Amino acid sequence: MIVGNPGRHMLQSVSYRCRVRGICTTRHVRDNKAPAVRRFWRSAGVDERSGKYVVTLDNRPIKTPNGTAVELAPSQKLLAWLIAGEWETQSEFIGAHSLPLTSLVCRSIDGLGDTTVRADVVDKLLKYFHTDSACLHEKYPSVLVELQQRHYIPIVEWARKEYGIEISLTSDMFALQQTRESTETLRTVLAGFSPLKLAALEKATMSAKSLLIGLALVEHHVTAEDAAMAAQVETNAQTQLWGLLENAHDIDNAALRQILGASACATIGA
Repeated sequence: MIVGNPGRHMLQSVSYRCRVRGICTTRHVRDNKAPAVRRFWRSAGVDERSGKYVVTLDNRPIKTPNGTAVELAPSQKLLAWLIAGEWETQSEFIGAHSLPLTSLVCRSIDGLGDTTVRADVVDKLLKYFHTDSACLHEKYPSVLVELQQRHYIPIVEWARKEYGIEISLTSDMFALQQTRESTETLRTVLAGFSPLKLAALEKATMSAKSLLIGLALVEHHVTAEDAAMAAQVETNAQTQLWGLLENAHDIDNAALRQILGASACATIGA
């Protein structure tokens, strides 16, 4: 039985085993794609056990792909119900990307509880700071400039004030360089994040192509919609100039909002 879609970071091996109801099956993954899995439970719910919340399928707690129990702190009761909602809304087959919160929680437990993995993730995220889309400001066309001012500048100004750092802006991606002091300050900030908050930031940053947008989201400075609009500044400018590419832009829009929304929700009570 499969518990969740643990995401690309958990698909490192050719197969992995997920444990639910004491039964294990092997799921073979090729090119990050997997065969459809039928819904095998009647109902999803939340139980309080030993002072923590667990998400259950037919009264049996879900586990990560590595077999670790998914236990949430008392402050994460709402998150537990949101995860249960993901499972309850599955139809006949489990959607490949329809369990984003479950994926983030599994990532935080199986991956980001390891100090070496955490350090590697922090290093990876800091690289985005030096190519951050929110710091790249084109001088034309006017529609792009307007969107940059509307969506990038408030996030940049917030980050400068929130973390007390200098942030450079440029129109030349190859000339963008942030100071060592700012980078190390952000390293300290990220090192202090809980595993789940770091998992949410990792997913948001990779999806938005911006560490600053990801930080503003998981720190609850902006909504998922605000973050999506900032992440899509260039796409939206192109759409205003040339029109919407049906069955491409609209699908990307929905997928991005799902990811960012999950990243925001995952930090509730974290």
